[in-house]
Amino acid sequence: MEFTVTPVQLQELVRHKKVEELVALGGLEGLAEKLGTHLKTGLSKEEVDSNFAHRRSVFGINVLPEPKHKNFFQLWFEAIKDLTLIILIIAAVVSLVLGLAIPEDLGYQDACLVNVTYSEDEVISDQQSSWIEGAAILAAVLVASTVTAGNNYSKERQFRALSNQEERDRTVKVIRKGELETIPYAEVNVGDVIALDTGDEVPADSVYISGFGMKVDSSKMTGETTDMKINASRPFVHLGYKLTDGSGYVLACGVGQHTEWGKTMESLHDEKPDTPLQENLDVLAGTIGKFGMSVALFVFIFLSLWWLIPALTYECEWVYADDYCAPAPTNISSYGSEYVCPSYDWSQAVDLIDYVIIAITIVVVAVPEGLPLAVTISLAYSMKQMYADKNLVRHLKACETMSNCTNICSDKTGTLTENCMTIVRGWLSGRDFPEVPPKFEIPKHVLRLTTENCALNCAYSSNLLHKEGKPVETVGNKTDCAFLIFSEALGANYHEIRDQNSDNIYQRFTFSSTRKRSNCLVWLDQSKGLIRHYVKGAAEIVLRRCASVLDAEGNPAELSDELRAKIEEEIQGYATKGLRPLCLAFRDHLAADPSKAIEVTPKEGSSSADQHQEGETETIEDAFSTAEPNVVMDDTKAVYETAPDTNLTLYAILGIHDPLRPEVPAAVRACQDAGITVRMVTGDNLLTAEHIARDCFILKPGGLAIEGPEFASMSKKQQIEILPKLQVLARSSPTDKKNLVKRLIKQGEVVAVTGDGTNDVQALKKADVGLAMGLRGTDIAKQAADIVILDDNFKSIVKSVMWGRSVYDNIRKFIQFQLTVNVVALAVVAIGAVTQKGACLKAIQLLWVNMIMDTMAALALGTEQPTAALLKRKPFGRYDRLISNYMIRNIAVHATYQLAVLLTLLYAGRFFPWLSVDCAYTDVNDPLSTTLTSTCCLENSEGVVYPSDTYCPDGEHRAFDSEINEQTVVLQTVIFNTFVFCQVFNEVNSRKVNNEWNVWEKIWTNWMFLLIVGITVVIQTLIIVFAGDWMSVAPYPGLNLAQWVTCLVLAVITVPLGLLCTQIPVPAYEPKKFKEDDGPSIWEKCKAKLGFTTPESQVLLPHKDNDKEKEKEKSAEEP
Repeated sequence: MEFTVTPVQLQELVRHKKVEELVALGGLEGLAEKLGTHLKTGLSKEEVDSNFAHRRSVFGINVLPEPKHKNFFQLWFEAIKDLTLIILIIAAVVSLVLGLAIPEDLGYQDACLVNVTYSEDEVISDQQSSWIEGAAILAAVLVASTVTAGNNYSKERQFRALSNQEERDRTVKVIRKGELETIPYAEVNVGDVIALDTGDEVPADSVYISGFGMKVDSSKMTGETTDMKINASRPFVHLGYKLTDGSGYVLACGVGQHTEWGKTMESLHDEKPDTPLQENLDVLAGTIGKFGMSVALFVFIFLSLWWLIPALTYECEWVYADDYCAPAPTNISSYGSEYVCPSYDWSQAVDLIDYVIIAITIVVVAVPEGLPLAVTISLAYSMKQMYADKNLVRHLKACETMSNCTNICSDKTGTLTENCMTIVRGWLSGRDFPEVPPKFEIPKHVLRLTTENCALNCAYSSNLLHKEGKPVETVGNKTDCAFLIFSEALGANYHEIRDQNSDNIYQRFTFSSTRKRSNCLVWLDQSKGLIRHYVKGAAEIVLRRCASVLDAEGNPAELSDELRAKIEEEIQGYATKGLRPLCLAFRDHLAADPSKAIEVTPKEGSSSADQHQEGETETIEDAFSTAEPNVVMDDTKAVYETAPDTNLTLYAILGIHDPLRPEVPAAVRACQDAGITVRMVTGDNLLTAEHIARDCFILKPGGLAIEGPEFASMSKKQQIEILPKLQVLARSSPTDKKNLVKRLIKQGEVVAVTGDGTNDVQALKKADVGLAMGLRGTDIAKQAADIVILDDNFKSIVKSVMWGRSVYDNIRKFIQFQLTVNVVALAVVAIGAVTQKGACLKAIQLLWVNMIMDTMAALALGTEQPTAALLKRKPFGRYDRLISNYMIRNIAVHATYQLAVLLTLLYAGRFFPWLSVDCAYTDVNDPLSTTLTSTCCLENSEGVVYPSDTYCPDGEHRAFDSEINEQTVVLQTVIFNTFVFCQVFNEVNSRKVNNEWNVWEKIWTNWMFLLIVGITVVIQTLIIVFAGDWMSVAPYPGLNLAQWVTCLVLAVITVPLGLLCTQIPVPAYEPKKFKEDDGPSIWEKCKAKLGFTTPESQVLLPHKDNDKEKEKEKSAEEP
């Protein structure tokens, strides 16, 4: 097949929106012919069988270009750009250079030391290894930045995969081979005939074929907030336009990168805003970082002072000029040239570089960059797992917010029920039938009315698929499909009815949550201008608009008060059985008179969705109005502005059964156990809603069930008063739902609300978490939502609460772990510096600790899976503290224990005989003395001749500097090893932060935690055994058995200590619903009690839409 139009021509056609160019191509028929398609039957069977290979090679596939992402090297460069790391790198380079250069020239003290404390080999070895620390720090920084970049890269890939999954889950209805099919979004081809209903998003740049009352929201592309009509005179629509009203068919002319939106996407960068929790943690990290910088400065000053004071107070001693190690006689009045008094050896100032490195390392350790990382890792992990649990997270903040959700306002149909609509009984032309089909003969006139109303008064995208040996499958709106199944049960073929009336449709009014009905106007006699008007909708609303009724013979009769009361009783009987009662009615009348047409100007800055939401097109009260509508012009055709459905003739009442999902009652109870109030907000009949609500335990004794109009008529004060008891809101409009959400939020509640239609957009946006239905929800509703419930199941909403609480707890676990490490590391280094012990944790060791407590701990604790216990506690509240009283207690206890252990080892470790470090941290020998001056004695080694000395007992000698330094390094290694293993076991303790005692619960289910702990233990063991000078630890084989046992025993004690810690009481903490500066003051509370003001007026809750809503509420307050 050869195409006679190019992608560029098509793109220019839609971009310029010139009808003349379309006409030049031969109009719609000519364009379809050039694209090798048909306006009625769509793409051919041959192309379907070939999988559109040739078509896609020419016009491309419907996959949008991805925004530009950062590659691994860009992320690595970002990680290495951190200012503290840059300073650390510079200091390490300086240390490396000095270590290689300066040791070549020994000072006189070093020369003297050789005589009494070192062999020449030992001095050379020290000179050769002096550069190692600088090199090791550079290597550690390289590893740390690489791990961080790898983590960020992996996280970005996960987010992109989930984002792409959302696109893969989207479906589009197209006509191929003359049949309506539902296909994946990416499968749309140029030449496809696309069926659009209200709420759908246009999946390709397209041209209008046919439709009724089509209006689109083009704000995504143009920024215009006023809806735009689409018809034969304005036929062009772009990918991304949203259908806010009407339905129809369009011809796809551009897909993927050959669309206007595709061109825009090519230039975008993928930047994700931080979530509220990430922002809060950034603030916390900044506070901790400032404290760490203060400690680093403190340590640097003290270490420098301990070096500087001896240098400034140095008094030279006279020595022989040819032997600096021989002091000059003290009884000479003046010294000649054979004596010298050497000045202080300022080459030792290189020690200051080491102090700078230690200080910068403290900053690196103190700044908890792992906090935002932990949030990101936890969110990425939970999003992936939530998708498996049928929750597609569109906005990251929703994961966090669901953790403290206190109210869920749930729809009924499809969420609490199965959305398997079946008409099970009814009333037809004055006669009851308890089962389908009716057993009595239906008058032909009534049969025609019923089958035509079922077939025509619905979205044509609603269809039934009959497959041999399988139950009938439904496509599209489930209520419409129930009526199609009913029409087939009556012996009709709805396809034939639609084909026969394809050119007879005069006007449509689609179903909306406000109108509660749909209308289809069909030409009855076009020559006489006569129209048959079909109506289908909520029973009590349609009945209110009826003036007559068809009797058993199909003849019209007056709808008397007595008969109306009897029919209302029939409707209530259906509702009390849990059936959804709907009425069918009709009216024959003349078409709209063009001479009566008025000009209608849409409200500036408002879309149809907004108007529906604010009740500006029609309210529940308008639904009962019998006023005749205005006539307006749609191009050259006169149409009705609203449906002229007054003085109707009623002929059918049908009861639809939608069974309750079997898992819903248990899920509702789980929410209630978790402290979450579940409310049903539905457009259905009150009695039907009450029946379903009782079955699933939403409506309890003492609970309140009212209708939307009653709720809307109440004052704000009255609405607030009934909120604690309100459990069912039936016959509610989108405005009622939005106002209920607003009232709850102002009372400090955290509200999640479900929605599926275009009219639910404002409620979804207003709620703290908007939950759109994935199966029956419109594209507009899904894009307004924070989470898409893929299976429309209430149980999946409960799982989102579990995952939200899991994310929140995981962050708290990480904070508890990291703050404990921070406090201990900073304190022990600072105390060591002040007391002239130096930094007992070296810079390279602190970098390894930093990696343990940042990247690795974020992975280990950020991927904990939720447990059922999460639903056994109450929500924490909107403004709960990140660091709870339990966490403060745990941090204080474990930090105190670890400090006590480490400081005991530091100051008294040499007195523990089994550690074999008797001379650790003792004074070294006087460098100018020709004899040993150390005060520590060690056993003599066989075969070694020691200087004679009476200070030590027989068989012992004064310790050489090499021996003192060697034992000091061993003790430092014991301290470092104990510290690291304390963190390993404290990581286990940190798995619980809400006073739970069993920290081992389900630990085997988290393979990531076990892997991270295992890697930490293995690497730490290798460091102790093999790393030597590279990690400033004892040389091979590191520690002996007794030293290892000491480290592990002291570390393991943290686990039982954690158990004992749970028995320490802490002050009770009440969930915070309000910010301290937003809640009522003591003075305001007193005034409220005295009756001078109402409590409700004192509260304005911070919320995602509050800033935008404040001004609106001042000018337009609801009743």
